[in-house]
Amino acid sequence: MHREAILAAALIAVAVPLQAPQAASPQNAFTPEQLREDLAVLRGSLEEGHGGFYRYSTKVQMDLVFDRTAQAIAAPMTELEFYRLIAPVIAAVNDGHTGLMGSGELESYIRRQRVLLPFKLAFVAGTPYLHRNYSDHADLVMGGELLSINDNSMEEVVHTMLAALPSDGRVETSKYRRLESTNTFGDVYSRLFGITTRFELTYRSPNDGSVHSIAVDGVTAEELTRTFESRYAEVASAEQSRPPVELTYRDGIAVLTVRTFGGRSISSAGIDYPAFLQRTFEGLADRQARSLIIDVRNNGGGSDEYGKLLAAYLIPDTFDYYRYLEVNRDSFAFLEHTSMSNSDLPQDRFRANERGRYDFVGHPNLGPQQPLEPNFKGEVYILINGASFSATGEFTSVVHHHQRATFIGEECGAGYYGNTSGMMVMMALPNTRLRVRVPLVRYTMAVSEYEPFDRGLIPEHHVEPTIDDVLAGTDAVMDYALRLIQR
Repeated sequence: MHREAILAAALIAVAVPLQAPQAASPQNAFTPEQLREDLAVLRGSLEEGHGGFYRYSTKVQMDLVFDRTAQAIAAPMTELEFYRLIAPVIAAVNDGHTGLMGSGELESYIRRQRVLLPFKLAFVAGTPYLHRNYSDHADLVMGGELLSINDNSMEEVVHTMLAALPSDGRVETSKYRRLESTNTFGDVYSRLFGITTRFELTYRSPNDGSVHSIAVDGVTAEELTRTFESRYAEVASAEQSRPPVELTYRDGIAVLTVRTFGGRSISSAGIDYPAFLQRTFEGLADRQARSLIIDVRNNGGGSDEYGKLLAAYLIPDTFDYYRYLEVNRDSFAFLEHTSMSNSDLPQDRFRANERGRYDFVGHPNLGPQQPLEPNFKGEVYILINGASFSATGEFTSVVHHHQRATFIGEECGAGYYGNTSGMMVMMALPNTRLRVRVPLVRYTMAVSEYEPFDRGLIPEHHVEPTIDDVLAGTDAVMDYALRLIQR
């Protein structure tokens, strides 16, 4: 889920302590006055610097969120308790690139604990199922519905997690896909429900529907990886060998899989992305292909230009990609809480605009974009899911706007109108040292009105795998697309 810098000049500043923090211990408590100061710094920084702060939540709504949070600070709290309090505040911004993490000391402490649930979960229609088993109970049959963890019902657990995880607008599919990561689920559970290294689970048997209980120890990330690679060796080998981009054929139908738009990931695999696309579409033209499936499920984004480059092979006429990129100001007072200063900003890229903000100019995706040849003239089917994010959401929105594809899968994990990212600054709160990623650049796509405005692209064909599909490794979405084309 990371966007690369929009140009070499774009900055991602890592916060460093600007004053001596308290001794490194998760048990340290901070006074209400210190916590309110941190909350006030957070509020001022987001209001000043976040390019899309009021994109999906109004000022009245965010003021109410901050005021209620301030009122909830009535006693000393540890850093982790304060994290738990403000995580829903960050989520209320409704921006998937805005992030919250603990101080270096807290993050190091959590990583050392065996806090990961030793199961991979699959969420089907919002219901959590046991998908893969990393516990000592190696013979436990997978596929059962998980009902509770340590006397917390999964309804309560999932509700609490969804309220604390950021996403674009009010897109929930992205949150469910994130929680299917064993590392993410265990990490978030411990942050929101307390550091947990022993799990009492209840689940419904996939065989007869009876309810059972089981106790398991948590695992570390290293233990999880070792178990995955040994117990699920075939799956692990397949995942490690998959190229970032590839063209294959299924039943004679071309399938272009783009697993990332990340330039580093693609180049490190020895692939020249522009040359790969050129060869791909030349080959499709030579074969006179009538249909093309483009699979961007689980593509968390990457290079802005790589998404536009793919769109240019599908859109036949000159088109606009971005309507504009803009920032709130040309200098920011909140940078005192980061390791950078206003002199580090690319001032030559800022231009005051009539909207009372500043255009961020010089991006190659701004202005008219030319179609690329050989432009594909056949039917295009694009597969998306909640993990299709950032630059991937930009690509899908523009292609959808130009009516150049039929979409299959589940709601895209990215907001239809764009995101806030580009220059992303990491700041540290002065007392607790909690860190917040503040994206500065608001991206607005050159697309027409779309309803609902605060959601991701809704596919024409909604297809969600069943738990049986997940367990069997059946790709129900791809199978549906192939049947649709063959009909």
